[in-house]
Amino acid sequence: GTKNTMTSGLNMDSIVKDTSVALTEEANSPKCEIKLSLQFVKGKNADVINNALLRSGILMPDYLSLSDEKLDIKQAVDSFTNRYICDYKTDYAPLYKEDKNNSGSYNSIYTVKTSTQSNIENIISYIASIYYYSGGAHGTSQTIVKNFNIKNGKLMELKDFFVPGYEVGLKDLIVEKLAEKFKATDLKGLQKQYIFADGRAYIPENFIPGKDKFTFIYCSDEIAPHAVGEIRVDIDKSDIKDLLK
Repeated sequence: GTKNTMTSGLNMDSIVKDTSVALTEEANSPKCEIKLSLQFVKGKNADVINNALLRSGILMPDYLSLSDEKLDIKQAVDSFTNRYICDYKTDYAPLYKEDKNNSGSYNSIYTVKTSTQSNIENIISYIASIYYYSGGAHGTSQTIVKNFNIKNGKLMELKDFFVPGYEVGLKDLIVEKLAEKFKATDLKGLQKQYIFADGRAYIPENFIPGKDKFTFIYCSDEIAPHAVGEIRVDIDKSDIKDLLK
């Protein structure tokens, strides 16, 4: 199904794909479930943006980057789904055959739901909420944000918003905000709570540029223990005036 909405003067449409495939013919066979609900752009620059989007890693594994040809969104989603299921069967069937008592650990779930916002003129933020499970103690949730300039369809990075040399100042500010959030005094205090436990603090590539603030997103398990979940840090633009372009 597809539906039409507008974001920042762009026509948005969405495609929904819901597939469930059993691993074997048996009654209690493990299964692979794929649920995709992807917004895409129609109209001016649509091809460029959709192409960049499909290859930006919101669908993992990133099969779609393997070819250079233009991707039609529906074909791309179909081809991704077929490839995913094919890999699932290839990887899991032989293992399950040897281990029929643990059928639950051979289930696989992969869900991607996307939304868009436009807080700054000509910039669209494309936000994918992803969940996957393939055996094990718990599934993984992830948020991936891709920001596009709708005038030329280019993917925007931090350096497109900030002046050269912004990194140290911005990183320090993020660490300060995180310390406040987790009631620590500094980076060392955060590390005692296993946040940035492996040493270096860094600015995440995942961010949403807002009208008055930037929101930085560290995915679940990225810089902190699993129980902490996703961590978002808001930085007011007024605090980084001298770092912004």
